[in-house]
Amino acid sequence: MRLARFAPRPKYVLWGSLWALVAFSVLSAIAYVETTIPNPSALSAQQTTTIYYSDGHTVLAHIGATNRTDVALRQVPLTVQHAVLAAEDRHFYSEPGISPTGMVRALLVDLKGGDISQGGSTITQQYVKNAYLSPHRTLTRKLKEILIATKLGASRSKSTILEDYLNTIYFGRDAYGIEAAAKAYFNLDVSQLNTAQGALLAAVIRGPSLYDPRSDKAAALTRWQYVVNGMVSQGWLTQQKAARLHFPHTIRTRAAITSCSETNETCFIRDAVEYELRSKDGITSSQLDLGGYKIVTTINAKDEQNLINAEQAVVPSNKRGTPESGAASVVPGTGAIAALYGGRAYCSHTKLNPDACIDLSGGTDQWSRPPGSSFKAFTLIAALKKGISLNSRFNGPSVVNVNGTPIHNSSPGEVCFGCSLLRAFAQSINTIFVPLAQKVGPQNVVSAAYDAGIPTSRNLSAVPDITLGPDQVSPLDLADAFATIAAQGKYAAPYLVKSVTTVTGQRIYHASPHPNQVFAKDVMADTTYAMEHVLQPGGTAYGHALSGRPSAGKTGTTDNNTNAWFTGFTPQLCTSVWIGNVDRNKTVSAGGVGEVFGGTLPAEVWQQMMNATLAGQPALPFPAPAGVGSAVTSPSTGSPAPTQTVPQSTPTEVATFPQEPTPTQAVTPVTTPTQTSSPSPPPPTPSGTSSPGFGQAGGQPTPQGHSALRHRRGRG
Repeated sequence: MRLARFAPRPKYVLWGSLWALVAFSVLSAIAYVETTIPNPSALSAQQTTTIYYSDGHTVLAHIGATNRTDVALRQVPLTVQHAVLAAEDRHFYSEPGISPTGMVRALLVDLKGGDISQGGSTITQQYVKNAYLSPHRTLTRKLKEILIATKLGASRSKSTILEDYLNTIYFGRDAYGIEAAAKAYFNLDVSQLNTAQGALLAAVIRGPSLYDPRSDKAAALTRWQYVVNGMVSQGWLTQQKAARLHFPHTIRTRAAITSCSETNETCFIRDAVEYELRSKDGITSSQLDLGGYKIVTTINAKDEQNLINAEQAVVPSNKRGTPESGAASVVPGTGAIAALYGGRAYCSHTKLNPDACIDLSGGTDQWSRPPGSSFKAFTLIAALKKGISLNSRFNGPSVVNVNGTPIHNSSPGEVCFGCSLLRAFAQSINTIFVPLAQKVGPQNVVSAAYDAGIPTSRNLSAVPDITLGPDQVSPLDLADAFATIAAQGKYAAPYLVKSVTTVTGQRIYHASPHPNQVFAKDVMADTTYAMEHVLQPGGTAYGHALSGRPSAGKTGTTDNNTNAWFTGFTPQLCTSVWIGNVDRNKTVSAGGVGEVFGGTLPAEVWQQMMNATLAGQPALPFPAPAGVGSAVTSPSTGSPAPTQTVPQSTPTEVATFPQEPTPTQAVTPVTTPTQTSSPSPPPPTPSGTSSPGFGQAGGQPTPQGHSALRHRRGRG
């Protein structure tokens, strides 16, 4: 009874409903009147998406800037028109501009927390969505789509809408509109297309990257058959004629190889931008091609040009038999990609799959190769975390046996007895670092690599020779991972796009980096200190230190010199350079230098680029070494001399090891019996056995046939 007192009277409910309906109708009418429809010709001028350097003003590249020609609907064969309708909207001429059932279904999905893009769209709605609206799938955008589609359907004829749709829809291969598509796929004018060809063009509309027969013929054939069957079901094609159709052959145009009209250098960045937006924010290629967006990247125009200049000055011109190169620069602590280089002939070797050229998430890309001894940096981190200091001393004979596998140094007979860990790292001694990886645990080396920034999708192998870098990574992977060291343990995921803005000034995407401290600062201080020695006398990149500022890095060269790397940094910037060949099994060589090592051409590219880029910037110091852990000494080497401790240098001091043996003393080639070195090293460990202090206990068995074993001579 008490509840009944508060129940609204029926007449109030009725009046309230009527007023709500009136208010909704008035608001809808106002919104309808205020909604404007841009002119198609003005629209086409706005469709070009522009990519800018980090300053937001200097143009880097364009998307959707070319290959668009309008045609009148009468120039499009009727069978081609019917094919498009069969593919996208079979009731186009009989239905309103919006699909009520599809819209209701989309709204219900949205209310349940699903994707507002659900539901069937008419050709009118597709035209509105692709031509006038942002790609964000929101309820507001969907309601605006309804208003524009409704007004468009009321103000323009079906033929006009179909004509505008055919002239603006994206068909892939950099083709916007049916005329450009006819050229790109068949090298014909649209008026010359037959039924089978028209059905294929209609098929690719739903997903140009999915249904281009030169990308996936099976998927294209299935979709093509769907279109042909639709034409039959609607009475636009007889069953007899459909049975006689053959799947058409498409031409292989330059646009099919790479849709980039920019230079190879900017094309690489353009494709990387598009990949990042597709993978992170769900913006499709067609939306980028037709959206007229302003995309601001992290690429610094000066850094990029300096990288290009260094690559072209150092690496021989890309003629037959000369190497290729890839490089990336990352700002430590932020993840911002300051420069990218994909080679002089970007994508010419990957044909129809641009996604095989660049994959910033860590998948396969054009220049993903084994990094060689670059991975010794992660072994060093794992050792320091285990309390093994840089003062530790080990024997590095010419060969050791680890889990039944012989591990060699870079040069025959190369040894380093009583070698400090600091010196072993600077000189990249395999026969110390592979047993060291076994001692600290290969999984801990892998974990250090992942924590630093090597993507987990690289599926690194937890075996002792992981320290020789047998698994494939990209220059961006290494640049980001070493940037974590440069930032003293602060990791930030790499990113290329700072912001995306619509033609109306609405920001629809903005990067938000989230740096995370993944390593202790004292471990990073000692790691950085060791990496400085790579560029100092006795190091594998000696002669390539930067002018007037502290610098650190690591070389990497794989077995038979098939890949050569140098990755180095200052506190402001980290750059990784790879030099190799399109043929992954071919030795890297160049006129004037012979076989290429990480400490030759890659280090030279790095040095030239970094010197030019950092000119005028302050020479920031690295932190002083922290002296992490305690010295571990192999039984036969004796105790380290008191003077061989890691100095606690001031930030501006370049710390050295007093009384450290010179390179010719520490690394002694075994030649003739009469040749000696002074001072004489301790007796070598017998060939085929593990170095003292590195037993087999605790080591993980090496998988049969693991690729790392082919890089056992890889060094620096």
